[in-house]
Amino acid sequence: MLDANVMFRLDGDLCFLHERAAAKALIEAEDPQEPLAAVSCLVTGEVGPPARLHPTIKGVEGAQSSGAVLVSFNDPAFRSYGKEQGENAPTTEGAAFRYGAVLNHLLTRDGPNRLKRPVGDATVVFWADASNAAAENAADALFAQWLDSDVSDEDQALKMRQQLEAVAKGKPLGDLHADIVYGTRFHVLGLSPNASRLSVRFWMTDTLDAFAQRLAYHHRDLAIEPLPRGWGAAPSVNRLLVNTTALQREYKNIPPLLAGEMMRAVLTGGRYPFSLFSAALIRLRAGDDPASGWHAAVIRAVLVRLGRRNPELPEQGETPMSLKRDHANAGYQLGRLFAVYELAQRAALGRVNASIRDRYFAAASATPASVFPLVVRGAQNHLAKVRKNRPGWAALIERELEEINGRFDPRPEGTLPRSLRLQDQGEFVVGYYHQRSAKLSSDKGEIISSDDLNETTGNHEAE
Repeated sequence: MLDANVMFRLDGDLCFLHERAAAKALIEAEDPQEPLAAVSCLVTGEVGPPARLHPTIKGVEGAQSSGAVLVSFNDPAFRSYGKEQGENAPTTEGAAFRYGAVLNHLLTRDGPNRLKRPVGDATVVFWADASNAAAENAADALFAQWLDSDVSDEDQALKMRQQLEAVAKGKPLGDLHADIVYGTRFHVLGLSPNASRLSVRFWMTDTLDAFAQRLAYHHRDLAIEPLPRGWGAAPSVNRLLVNTTALQREYKNIPPLLAGEMMRAVLTGGRYPFSLFSAALIRLRAGDDPASGWHAAVIRAVLVRLGRRNPELPEQGETPMSLKRDHANAGYQLGRLFAVYELAQRAALGRVNASIRDRYFAAASATPASVFPLVVRGAQNHLAKVRKNRPGWAALIERELEEINGRFDPRPEGTLPRSLRLQDQGEFVVGYYHQRSAKLSSDKGEIISSDDLNETTGNHEAE
C-alpha cells in the first residue's frame, strides 16, 4: 500500500467518510485561507497579520531530517483563549520568514557559524553584529576557535593560552586582533531537538569582549598544576564533559541538561552547576582514573566558583591550583595521605592487578575513618619491603607521611572523620592529584616523582 491512497466509509453507507454532510460542514466552518486579524509582532513590534505556521528549521543534530519548528501549537492543551496555531505566539509573516531563513543559513553543515560538535544535545550557533562584514567574520572565527578550542599544535596552543591570560587581565580584544572592532555585539544560541519541535537550551547576547573575558575566567578557574594528560591549550566544554561525566567517555553519553547548564555558566561567568561536581565524583567511584587530572580540574573549578564572591578576583583560602602542603582542609590532606600510601605500594610491588586506589579510593574519600586503618595496615608491609630494596624511596615516603600526619590533631577527638561532606570529598580528589603528581626532593638534592618508579617490574596481586 506504499503507493496507494486509502479512503474510509461506514458500514452500510454508499458514500465515503469525507463525503458525508457532517464532514463537509466541519471543513466549510472555517476557511483556512482567510487572513488572520492584524497583531503586534512579538519580535519586531510591527503590526501585521501573524504567520499561521512558522518555518521549518533544518540542521539541528538529533531533530527530524525533514526539519523541526521553533514555534508550534498542534494540540488543544497548548492553546489559550481559543486561538489557533500561530495566533498563540503572534509573529508577522516577514519576521517569521527572516528568522527561519537566517537560522537555516547558520545551521549549514560545516558552516563558520556553528560548533562542529553539539554540546550535549544542543546544536550551538553564533554570530557577530559589527560595523562591517570583515569585522563580523573575524569575530565569528575567533569565538569559534576559543569555544571549540581543542588545539593540538604546541605553538598554537601556547599562543592561545597567552591570549586568554591577557584577556583575563583586562586587555581588550582589539589590542590582540586588529580586525576586531571594539564593542562588537555577539549572540550565542543553543537549540535542542524535541520530537518535531526545537527547544532553546540557552540564548545569550553581549559584547564579544565580555564573552571573551568570561571564557578567559573559565580557563583560569580550570587551571591546575601539573596539567592533566592531553589537556592542550584550553579544552572545550565537550572535552571536559566527555572526560569527566560521560560513561565510557563517549560524547553521546554526556548528560544533555548538564551540558546546557555548563555552557551557560561558561558564557555568563556564573557558578558551575553543582551537578557537574556530583557527576565527576560518580564517575570516579565508577572507576575513572583520578590520576588523569581531568576530574580534579573540574572539581576544583566548581569549588572555586562556589566559594568566590567576585568572579574576577581569586580569593585566599580557596582550593589550591598546585600542591599546597599547609592547605587547611581535612579532605585535601587525606587525599595527599592516600596518594603517599599508594606510592608506597607502587615502590614495593610495581604494577599490580588491583591497587589500593582501585579498591579503596571511593570509600576512603567518603568514609575515611573506616577505610584508612585498612590502608595503613597494608602499607606497613609495603614500607618494610621498600626499606629493604629501595631505601632512598623509603626515606622520601616516610618523610611525606610524617609531614601530612603532623597536620592532624593527635587528640582522640581529632582522629580521622567518619565521613566527609561532598565539598571535602572534592578536596580529597584535588589533594590526591596534587600529591600523586608532586616532584619530591631527595636528600641528595635529586628531583624525582612517582612516575619515575618502574611499574613494569612485576605483575603481582595487591597485598
